[in-house]
Amino acid sequence: MKTKLTLSISAKRIRRIKAYGLRHRKSVSQLVEEFIDSLEKGAQGPGAMGREVHAMDRFAGMLTGKITEADLKADPRLAHIYRKGL
Repeated sequence: MKTKLTLSISAKRIRRIKAYGLRHRKSVSQLVEEFIDSLEKGAQGPGAMGREVHAMDRFAGMLTGKITEADLKADPRLAHIYRKGL
């Protein structure tokens, strides 16, 4: 059974993830489901050399763009993640 989920994401990021989805012929919902599945599996990636790869590493470069000070001020969660280096 599918259930709707509401997320608060900047318009800029929404445009970028939709464009990514179009290029890969996947819906935003599919991308989110794949991301969640990868978290549960403890994704191992090529070049990991025996170390566990964080699931977020799979998405490196997917939503390229510079994080500005305004972005950090607008979203405290992003600021926290950014400062932790995740």
